[in-house]
Amino acid sequence: MSGSKIVLALLLLLPMQSRAAEDNPVSIFATCAGRFSAELEHAWLMQDRNISGIEHLRRQFIDLLNAAVPLDQRRPALHHRIQAKAAHAQLLSQASFSGDMVRSERAARRAKPEIARCTGVLLESRKAQSLALSLPKKLANVQNFAQFLAD
Repeated sequence: MSGSKIVLALLLLLPMQSRAAEDNPVSIFATCAGRFSAELEHAWLMQDRNISGIEHLRRQFIDLLNAAVPLDQRRPALHHRIQAKAAHAQLLSQASFSGDMVRSERAARRAKPEIARCTGVLLESRKAQSLALSLPKKLANVQNFAQFLAD
């Protein structure tokens, strides 16, 4: 795992400080990796053209999860990921195949914001990554300025 992904995972913690304790990064990353795994299987089943996009998002969450999870928490994180996948797969199945239109629409309405929340996490992580990449340059500028003042 690269250092930038670890920094990214750590910086991702900053916007989440106000969230509930059970929404720790490992839980979020495992949940989203599971949801995107379900989305990927559903896309294969439905012959969706966006399979590569879904695979890319899934891979990002797996990488974030691997960077964030402590070694002694790998099994519980995998269990959490599998549970999230099963729950999301059930929603997608109901949305696509339920004979009850009300139930189908309800499942679709629930699945969409779940995936949107995960996508939002990635947007936040991209902002954090951008910040992390700009920090060395900003620190160098501060150091140069401090050196200028000292001279």
